[in-house]
Amino acid sequence: MIRFINLFILVFVALTLCTSLVAQTGSAAYKIDRLVTFLAMGTGATTGTYFPLGNAFANVWSTRVEKVSVMAHSTSGSIENIQLMRRRELDLAIAQSDVVTAAINGTGSFLGHPCPNLRVLMSLYPEVVQIVVLADSGIETVSQLRGQRVIVGAPGSGNAITSLELMAAFGIDKADFEPVYISYDEALQAMERRDYTAAIVIAGTPTRMISELKLRVPVRILTLTPSETASLTAALPYLAAVNLPAATYQGQAEPVTTVALMAMLIASSRLSDDIAYSLCRGIFDHLDYLKTIHERARDVSLETIMNGVPQGYAHPGALRFYQEHKK
Repeated sequence: MIRFINLFILVFVALTLCTSLVAQTGSAAYKIDRLVTFLAMGTGATTGTYFPLGNAFANVWSTRVEKVSVMAHSTSGSIENIQLMRRRELDLAIAQSDVVTAAINGTGSFLGHPCPNLRVLMSLYPEVVQIVVLADSGIETVSQLRGQRVIVGAPGSGNAITSLELMAAFGIDKADFEPVYISYDEALQAMERRDYTAAIVIAGTPTRMISELKLRVPVRILTLTPSETASLTAALPYLAAVNLPAATYQGQAEPVTTVALMAMLIASSRLSDDIAYSLCRGIFDHLDYLKTIHERARDVSLETIMNGVPQGYAHPGALRFYQEHKK
């Protein structure tokens, strides 16, 4: 056994020396002097938008951008992503614009614990507030959610925090309804079982969770009145009024008036300027491919990538890319 181990060590050393020598000779087949930067990226629930789009980004970066390899991970969303970045368990993530701003300023869920090292690579697409109710629930307006058990999102998610802010802006406090903290995946099954009558889903559209839910049980998305939209955008300035076009989902005959915020691609200030630049360039060089993976990639544009980015918190590498490519 000892002879075998010694022989193995000798063979390993010999192979290592040979590889080093070949690398030094400049052989294209064995050249090993190109270092690869490995990055971990946080996304969201598998039935949301962050997960498929984040995996598409990771695929593009790993296969089509030199010296970069990115692994995307499913998480509970914005808040967990930023917490994991704080602990240096993630290098990149997708997060809601309101959560990013709260983390930078040390407010909301980050009260007293700001994240000054957070940087934004780009704004991606609108995240639409979709208030989904069972079709036969009799609920036609947001005010009728009082006294109901409403799914607000996974514990610690940006969806949950924003949902509570939305309800408060509607004049519905936590004491006026029962918030249910479960993920999109769990919400899909719970709504199918009719355990709950309503869910607030804040995501890019079409959202896979809603598309799948519509195949299992009849549901509707509430449309907001002009006064509701006006009061929401006044109370929560990070929101903007949007229309969800008819036929966004199967069986949706009419457009839905609602509000939206932005999804952002974020990183740590530790990420080098050159890598940040390459990541941004990788997305735009392969945007046509990304559009085939998820419809929300169609919203990514040079005209909007700096929308809503807190002053002074754009990553320098991303800012250089934007300044070189803006029209």
